[in-house]
Amino acid sequence: MLRNYLKIAYRNLSQNKGYSALTIFGLALGLAVSLLSILYVKDELAYDHFNTKSDRIFRINSDITYSGKSAKGALAPTPMGQTMKQDFPEVEAFTRLGKYDSQIVKTGETAIREENVLYADSTVFDVFTLPMLEGNSQKALASPNSVVISRSIARKYFGTANSINKTLTFNNDEVRRVTGVMEDIPEQSHFHADFLLPLYETRDAKVNKWGNHIFNTYVLLKPGTSRESVEAKFEKILQTYLDPALKQYFQTTLAETRKAGNNFSYSLMPLTDIHLYSDREGELSPNGSIQYIYIFLLTGLFILLIAVFNFINLTTARSAKRAREVGVRKVMGSDRSVLVFQFLSESFLTTFLALLTGLVLLYLSLPAFNNLSAKHLSLKTEINLTSILCLLAGTALVSVVAGIYPAFYLSSFRPIKALKGIMVHSRSQGFRNSLVAFQFSLSVLLIIGTLLVNQQLQYIQTKKIGFDKDQVIVINTSQSTKSQVLTFKNEVLKSPAVKNGTVSGFLPVTSRRWNDMWYPQLETDPKYSVNMQEWMVDPDYISTLRMEVVSGRDFIDGRATDSSAVIINESAAKQFGLEDPVGKIIHKTGGEQLTIIGVVKDFHYESLRSKIAPVGLVINGKAIDRPLEESFLEAVSFRLDASDLTSTLATIEKRWKEISPAQPFEYSFLNEDFDAMYRSEQRIEQLFTAFSGVALLIACLGLFGLSAFSAEQRTKEIGVRKVLGASVGSIVSLLSKDFLKPVFAAILIAIPVGWYVMQIWLQDFAYKIEIQWWVFVIAGLSSLAIAILTVSFQSVKAALMNPVKSLKSE
Repeated sequence: MLRNYLKIAYRNLSQNKGYSALTIFGLALGLAVSLLSILYVKDELAYDHFNTKSDRIFRINSDITYSGKSAKGALAPTPMGQTMKQDFPEVEAFTRLGKYDSQIVKTGETAIREENVLYADSTVFDVFTLPMLEGNSQKALASPNSVVISRSIARKYFGTANSINKTLTFNNDEVRRVTGVMEDIPEQSHFHADFLLPLYETRDAKVNKWGNHIFNTYVLLKPGTSRESVEAKFEKILQTYLDPALKQYFQTTLAETRKAGNNFSYSLMPLTDIHLYSDREGELSPNGSIQYIYIFLLTGLFILLIAVFNFINLTTARSAKRAREVGVRKVMGSDRSVLVFQFLSESFLTTFLALLTGLVLLYLSLPAFNNLSAKHLSLKTEINLTSILCLLAGTALVSVVAGIYPAFYLSSFRPIKALKGIMVHSRSQGFRNSLVAFQFSLSVLLIIGTLLVNQQLQYIQTKKIGFDKDQVIVINTSQSTKSQVLTFKNEVLKSPAVKNGTVSGFLPVTSRRWNDMWYPQLETDPKYSVNMQEWMVDPDYISTLRMEVVSGRDFIDGRATDSSAVIINESAAKQFGLEDPVGKIIHKTGGEQLTIIGVVKDFHYESLRSKIAPVGLVINGKAIDRPLEESFLEAVSFRLDASDLTSTLATIEKRWKEISPAQPFEYSFLNEDFDAMYRSEQRIEQLFTAFSGVALLIACLGLFGLSAFSAEQRTKEIGVRKVLGASVGSIVSLLSKDFLKPVFAAILIAIPVGWYVMQIWLQDFAYKIEIQWWVFVIAGLSSLAIAILTVSFQSVKAALMNPVKSLKSE
């Protein structure tokens, strides 16, 4: 019986090739997009699940409120992990990870800058699942000057995974012996490391203070331990260890701190939640967002629904053609259930063919999707028995959802009326119009989202950010000596194509910052403190980046007093409560003082999601207690003449190789680094554009099919109207208006929904656009224009038909 159902279904599809092609291609597009979204979401949800103990691993997060300012960190006090291991029997193990700057790694004459370098406790292998291919995981990070490398790094530097006891030179002077080779960390990890160095060697690890929040700290809880039971004991840690630290370094107590409105609190975040739910200071790498997971899931679902509704619309629209078939079957004794199964088998065959076509489309579109989403998704890794069964089950579900209404609708025809050709379409017409309205409302919603995301990105790129980021080249000099960097700067400035140059430790696009609490002169009360970032700059910094000094003066090269001076931004002046800050003194706890010599106009140095925070520019490393060579020589930036960029770059590279031949020449442009902060938004905008285009295409395919059937059913009516003198325009209007009504309704539905959804999205930005009315007008008119073109094609074709041909059978 099933074979007979499928045979009849195949014949029906073959006899109506145009209808079949529209239905199958529309469903194929919907299935391809939904499968893409599923692959993306599956990849995002898989982060950190490769760890066999992932359900027991937690990161310690910090939430600190001080002087009315809140800081949410992925960092914990330096000794906290060890303290929890000692004091809490529920804690099985702990480890810390620290990320510093990139490092130059050499073997022989080859020098390569490596980004994925982490410092780790030797217990890292007890907490995380990092299989060792060579070496002893218990001893690999226990000895000084050791390094554990990944399999790919072993092959990159030594040509083989057998690399134990071979040496690598870090930053020109640190010779390290390879004590272990580990398997490459999967891409679905919230941290990535090709090199693991002993954390206890770092200066920060030796400064074992409770006030230092420097490392990402993880704890492995014993089986059966709840997170809440451990978090409940954090107050004991604060009272036992943090309170004495506050007394020692800040001359206050935890109780007094809380009484003043300040607070220190810590919590445990599940390892598998970090990638999608964490966006804190001190993350080891950029994370994803659960918000985008919802967007992808809903978009994939919406587009699939649009395709399913197409199938329902086109099937019910063809009811007149199937009516006599139903009538004959019922007269010959067919039960309604048999007819339902027949129509469902047609639905299943259509969906199965659409699935095959969709898989081809998926395979062809996957490279472009990977490029847009920065993923490495592959169908090869997804082919297994479970995925095949899920795919078939999903196909069956889609076929039932798409075919259930048409099956019951078509099988409900009364045989006498069906055989006489007496059909009542009013009940299906209203349902079809509702589906068309729903389809286009989703399409308009995606168009609105695309326009507003694009508008926000344009706002970001064109907003005055307080400095000129164009034509500025940044050369990484973090592993060069002071004399090399200063000589390089002076030599390059001799070129007429170079306008300005500056050596600095911080740029408005770098992520590493130093923060400290500063007070206005004579104040020591915490409520007057300001959490201010301190940036190492030279006297040419402000002029090179073309910042605006709104009061006071810039640094003057050679002036000795400027070594104890600071230039603050407007946000800092406001938070210090200084109406005329120039000449005023600010100080840190402990007595170190700086004199304010100028105020620079606020400039954006983070994503526009964040408000501009206080910043102080200092001329050397004294203000943050760090040697000049470690804090200051991060980069040299030059403002270039754009007339001959290629020649200028060649000149700069030549000078670099002459002065610092052991270091690779690495550069970027400041505007590109600034744009990189918004890559996730750029990807969302591109994906929104692609998905809204697909949604419109599918909706228009359905509208095209409906208008074709409508014109076919009204062929004789059109012939009579033309004989009676009706114009082509009036006939086109007659045929089009019924289809455009649901499109108008869709626009009215989509506009308030789109406004509400995009308002929520824009709330993440501290600096954002105002949603303008014309965005909705453009979205509505564009969808309306596309609908009119789609319907008009069939309407004009029908209106131009010779009435003799349409009436000759009468």
